[in-house]
Amino acid sequence: MDTAPNVSFRSLHLLGLLLSIGALLIAVFFMEQYLGLPPCPLCIIDRGIVLIAAVLFLLAALHNPAAFGQRVYAGLNVLVCSAGAAVAGRHVWLQSLPPEEVPGCTPDLDYMLDVFPLQKVFTTLMNSAGECAEVSWTFLGLSIPWQTLLLFVALIAVSLTVAVKTARVR
Repeated sequence: MDTAPNVSFRSLHLLGLLLSIGALLIAVFFMEQYLGLPPCPLCIIDRGIVLIAAVLFLLAALHNPAAFGQRVYAGLNVLVCSAGAAVAGRHVWLQSLPPEEVPGCTPDLDYMLDVFPLQKVFTTLMNSAGECAEVSWTFLGLSIPWQTLLLFVALIAVSLTVAVKTARVR
């Protein structure tokens, strides 16, 4: 009886992994390489967060622990993906501003990473990053940050499904 729910948990984690890796592959090979769209600083942060989520989904699928471990992995992924949703939400908000209200641009990300501590880089990006306000490409009427926000919502939904299912297993 205990193996049937674990198979379901593993498949949910593999779904999260598939969504994460698929999104990263689309971003790198289609958007960046094929379309020639360089990622803005907030997009780079979101890519890093998607990668962290993918690693957590992979570890959860490989480990396939009992109910408590499933809740731990699900909780960690909800936290990580919520941070990603916050960054993507900020990006969506920047793109919705009228041009005169867009904050100033930040220095080059490589430069900031070399010169500033990581916390200062993050706060600078979240408080300015006016270069991220440009809508460079849309799909089905949604900009890249909107698509990323929807990805994080889907990943949160997968993780919450695991958490809810573990509560029923007891």
